[in-house]
Amino acid sequence: MEQLKIPFECCASDFHEDMNVRKTPFALAKFLALGKAIVVAAKFPDALIFGADTFVMNGNVKVGKPVSHEDAIQIVSAMSGKMIRVYTGVAAVRTDLHGRVMGKKVRSVLTKLRIKKMSPEEIHRLAFQKDVLEISGAFSIEGEGGKMVEKREGDYENVIGLPMFVVREMLLDHGLHDF
Repeated sequence: MEQLKIPFECCASDFHEDMNVRKTPFALAKFLALGKAIVVAAKFPDALIFGADTFVMNGNVKVGKPVSHEDAIQIVSAMSGKMIRVYTGVAAVRTDLHGRVMGKKVRSVLTKLRIKKMSPEEIHRLAFQKDVLEISGAFSIEGEGGKMVEKREGDYENVIGLPMFVVREMLLDHGLHDF
């Protein structure tokens, strides 16, 4: 939002990110993003609320945030030498003067990353990077993780967690043009 020069306020959602919901990855990304936006909607009357959620798929395995550094080692090891898919859901929810949801738009975005075959030292370095327990897939493309990407198919900003081209389209869909 700073890139678009739009004033905003961040509000953490206490929506439970249930990665075991039986949905396709695209549908799950949208479900999680919309759930986050709706949970905070009542706090913001007459507003446009964005919710987003990003997760990784390694083959058929959904990968969320690691629960420990040991878990991060297992996650990163499993991604080594593979093509992974990064899904982000983005939801835009419009509220009325009472904070009730009056409209919503939800999209999901996919970016594929080919991860190089990593040495045990590289895996360890990634698994113990700063904030690793807060990162889906234990992998941050902005830092050390970016050095492990051999190929990218799709939007870089999606991997960071908020695909700005989708946000911009949603703002336009909601009638906001002054950015």
